[in-house]
Amino acid sequence: MPYPVHYSLRAYAEYEEILAYIAEKFGIEIALKVDAYFEDIIENISINPYMFPHSDKKKDLRRCVISPQTTLYYRFNGNYIELASFRGNRMDPRSLNL
Repeated sequence: MPYPVHYSLRAYAEYEEILAYIAEKFGIEIALKVDAYFEDIIENISINPYMFPHSDKKKDLRRCVISPQTTLYYRFNGNYIELASFRGNRMDPRSLNL
């Protein structure tokens, strides 16, 4: 049985920014495909929250490299999954502040 997934405010805003950028640069059709791909990964995480390793910097976070450009950080507390951040891999890692 899948665990419920909650987006932090930060993760939701970053997710929307990523999709808006893709839609602007590559078109709405590609943005919809990326959205479906991200949702598939999130669904897999909801089924098996332990499938990705802990982050090197924050042990309470797990790190899922979604694409060469984007990494998802999330927490699992035993009851639900919190998506903490969608980060561009070219961003300064010190700006993570989770």
